[in-house]
Amino acid sequence: MSQFIRQKMKKIDNAGTTYLDELMIEVDANVRELVDTFRFLLKYIILFSSSGVEFAGLREYVPGHDDATRIDWKASLRTNKMYVKQFEDERDLDVYILLDTSSSMLFGTQEKLKSEYATVVAGTLAYSAVESGDNIGFAMFNDNIHSVLDPLGDISQYYKILQLAVDPKNYGGGCGLTKALSNLVNILDNRTVLFIISDFIGIDKGWDDALRMMAGKIDMVMGLMVRDVRDSFIPAGVGKIRLSDPFSDKILTIDLDKTGEEFNRLAREQERKIEQVFLNGGMSLIKMYTNEPFVKPLVRHIELMDN
Repeated sequence: MSQFIRQKMKKIDNAGTTYLDELMIEVDANVRELVDTFRFLLKYIILFSSSGVEFAGLREYVPGHDDATRIDWKASLRTNKMYVKQFEDERDLDVYILLDTSSSMLFGTQEKLKSEYATVVAGTLAYSAVESGDNIGFAMFNDNIHSVLDPLGDISQYYKILQLAVDPKNYGGGCGLTKALSNLVNILDNRTVLFIISDFIGIDKGWDDALRMMAGKIDMVMGLMVRDVRDSFIPAGVGKIRLSDPFSDKILTIDLDKTGEEFNRLAREQERKIEQVFLNGGMSLIKMYTNEPFVKPLVRHIELMDN
């Protein structure tokens, strides 16, 4: 881990819970809009757009909890009480977050490292899931899967996730997504929404097959590609720069004015390949840059899935 990254993450040790408090404030600022998406739209897509879901009866409408679009108006008018339709397969979702902690996630040229930005995204998803009454599970991966938390619908799970995600000891190594998915496919319940938060850089071989296998088992897989702007684009006029390979620690001096155009082309090609794997497998992928907000694009993307 570079000295810059050590200094940036050292505030966790120096400030104690202060750093977690800062993260929680940021999560709270993002979470409210996403809670409604989890509570209504996401469940609608999973539970009622799939085949084989049978009507089971009516139950009284609970304001603030039930989706008003499911009110049975005929039954409600007859009884002067509000009723919603209930279905056989209806129950809370398991929301599972798989977070990349490989060395490339410790890169950043903006206010946040990719790992810090991804932590806020993971915390927002976790809090939203708990608030909407769903179980939240969590795991981190680099060369191997680690820090696994079984799905639990308790707010304590949110705090555990943040504590794991800000611990420097959990970072470093390669991007072993294949191993992580191969492990989880035997563990996750069918009624699961899986969010994979990663920069998808340096992925091990076979990840596309493992991803398709996962998508064939569970309800939904969504990739959240977290990128620094310099992962995607090098501007002209930078000149020579010394770079360290996050996976091998080799240091190279490169003239970016000579190689920048080729880098930009290869970066676009690599991103397109990742996107194509998700799209061809019937899954979703959203690209997020660390200098941009993520909640509105995420909500908009899920809304478009319902059209």
